[in-house]
Amino acid sequence: MSERTVVWRGWPHAPAPLGAIAAARRQGAVMVVDDDGQAVPFPFTTQLREGVRTLWHALLRLDLAVFAALCTRRRSPPLARAKPGTGPVVVVLPVLPDLSHTFVYRELLAMLEQRPDWQVVALHHNGAAPRHREAERLLERVTFLPRDGVTRWWWRAFRWLLQKRGAELVSMYRAQPDAASRELFDKQALRDPRHPGNAFALADLLRGLSPRHVHVYASTWPANVAMGAAHLLGVPFSISSYVDFEFPYSHKLLAEKVARATFFRVVTKFCQQRLRALHPELPSERAPVVYLGLDLDNWQQRAEPRGEGVLVSAARIVRKKGLHLMPPALAMLRERGVTFRWRVIGDGDELPRIRELCERHGVLDAVEFLGARDNTAVRDALLHADAAVLPCIVAEDGERDGIPIFFIEAMALGVPVVTTPISGIPELIRDGDTGYLCETDDVDSLADTLTVALKAHDEARAVGARGRDEVHRTLDVRESARQLIGCIER
Repeated sequence: MSERTVVWRGWPHAPAPLGAIAAARRQGAVMVVDDDGQAVPFPFTTQLREGVRTLWHALLRLDLAVFAALCTRRRSPPLARAKPGTGPVVVVLPVLPDLSHTFVYRELLAMLEQRPDWQVVALHHNGAAPRHREAERLLERVTFLPRDGVTRWWWRAFRWLLQKRGAELVSMYRAQPDAASRELFDKQALRDPRHPGNAFALADLLRGLSPRHVHVYASTWPANVAMGAAHLLGVPFSISSYVDFEFPYSHKLLAEKVARATFFRVVTKFCQQRLRALHPELPSERAPVVYLGLDLDNWQQRAEPRGEGVLVSAARIVRKKGLHLMPPALAMLRERGVTFRWRVIGDGDELPRIRELCERHGVLDAVEFLGARDNTAVRDALLHADAAVLPCIVAEDGERDGIPIFFIEAMALGVPVVTTPISGIPELIRDGDTGYLCETDDVDSLADTLTVALKAHDEARAVGARGRDEVHRTLDVRESARQLIGCIER
């Protein structure tokens, strides 16, 4: 029987997941690892100690819950005028390093070039992620949120609860209609530094800086942390959202974020329309569209495909990327006699399914699963690609892409893109002009579009050239950084 792995999230600050470890041990041998996948020794003495810590944590959480119920109300506090501090702007990142946040790191580096006095705080350090060039540069500038143990975490929250703004923040959460969003002091606060309960720690970290503004990337949990810290300190804050404001998750508080943020940046006109449809009271100037850009000085190369039918897909392998449509579409290409080679860069929950589908449709011999790679590897693959492909869909839970940065990178190199007209994608990719659009969730349409991209060589080259011109004309990261700085300093 194979050894089972249990992740001790938040090690060593959070108590061990004793229930998960015990359940796994009933099935056989167990290896406990930390968030970075490194083995954590777990002898009997550690098990005893963690049992005591788990009980202590439960008692302190109960203490906070009782105290909060006595000194706060189940009513959101009124909007109060925020007063900028005398210190720098602070930009909050959800995680560093991380492969899927390269576009954020590029934009932030461009802002720091224009505003070198600004400070950067990252909530979570992802030691398991590759450290590519952009992440390496930011690691020289970042301060990571301190991780608390059980007692320090309790004392920090308790001290803020004794103050008016701390009580108001807890009241904001207690006013939420669903039970999951009311639980600000649950055990995940110690396991995940992006949990909303870490607003107290962020406020204490920033207090000495006296920030004049706090800007956060991502509108999910990280925005809760930044909003909470800004409220505790009484300073203005703002949000850069992708399409994540529609994702399902606990502690959503989207109405509070929309009302309290000085602005809610979105990355496509489609996102702006969706956000304003959800919150009609939000004026367009408070939901500015600032497209994500590239450091174009580093994207001057042009792809030189060898005519071998190379298709490249680089992404997190998750449902919304639509990669499950590729194996049957590739089988149709093979029936038509179209030569192809599909190179898949990335990892994710859908990868085993994609591999199984390739085998079922008889195309596994023409597919390379290259795993998670850094941006240099993605660029190298694109330089010899005939087309870049992500047949994006809207997932069952509503999750969708905005404009995947992979498309922007491919287009910058002159690689024609094959995708679908969902979300903000048609704002950049116009069918037959700057790229190819097939019908969403339609294998036949995908196969037909791939056939054109791979067989109509002159047309595909012209489409790739127009796509390249479009990106180099409109998506310079220095310009997007300038626009975002203007929103923050307005």
